[in-house]
Amino acid sequence: MNFVEQFAKELQRPTPEPERLALAIAGLAYPTLNPGSYLAQLDEMAAVVQHALLASPPGQVRAIRFLDAVNEQLGFTGNRDNYYDPENSFLNRVMERRVGLPIMLSLICMAIGRRLDLDVSGIGLPGHFMARYRDEAGVWLLDPFHGQVLNQADAAIYLSDIFAQPINLPTDAYTAVTASALAQRILQNLRGVYLNQRDFAMTARVMDYLLVLAPSNPLLWRDRGLLHHYSQQWEPAARDLRRYFFLTGHFIAAMGWEKESKPPVGTFDQQDRQVLDIFQQVEKMRHRIN
Repeated sequence: MNFVEQFAKELQRPTPEPERLALAIAGLAYPTLNPGSYLAQLDEMAAVVQHALLASPPGQVRAIRFLDAVNEQLGFTGNRDNYYDPENSFLNRVMERRVGLPIMLSLICMAIGRRLDLDVSGIGLPGHFMARYRDEAGVWLLDPFHGQVLNQADAAIYLSDIFAQPINLPTDAYTAVTASALAQRILQNLRGVYLNQRDFAMTARVMDYLLVLAPSNPLLWRDRGLLHHYSQQWEPAARDLRRYFFLTGHFIAAMGWEKESKPPVGTFDQQDRQVLDIFQQVEKMRHRIN
């Protein structure tokens, strides 16, 4: 299965489902993954939560029972011991191990909520991700990573306690994230983890998905090209760097420098000259091999 294609197809749906996007992302590390089996597990989890909510009145009581069911009965919790483990960002592994990052645990709350016709959405607060539960009685924030339910008005104080520094939240901080924005945040987490590990091949795979989200972003093409260069993947490195220069309007100048072996005066800033140096190295290696 081509998981990047599945990711792109899901994004084209009128209402993309975050869990399907997350499972497609997991395919970058688990190419034999069967998304259907995990979607079926989410159906089963929703049944457990539904039973826990029987006779719960709308409001804070229902919000608390919802999160208790996710944390206690289903056993999900935050991975505080190994926060930067990449498996915390792969939905299949989060479901198997019952630990993960705040965004992944919130995603599970969202997926369960939708199956139960409950209004549960994702809220991307600074440095932390939570789910928002809303019904006719009010709005509450669910933090499945720490197992807490709080009033939305208390979010700034809550985050300030977590990070031990003052946190001020703008009025738009409580806007529900879109499925694509949630997927982008998962991918950025993975990008950072793999870069810190200097795993350039896996970072490049993450970039494949980011380019689906923003195919006209020249910096993504540049970064993936450099990652291919670090991994000595000369053909894809050359392709991506050419695309970068095309999108920045420097394609002709870059090709001219390749032929003349000298930089065009006044065309490139210092950073792009470094990229051009790498591009020349890539082209030399590519031609040598071919």
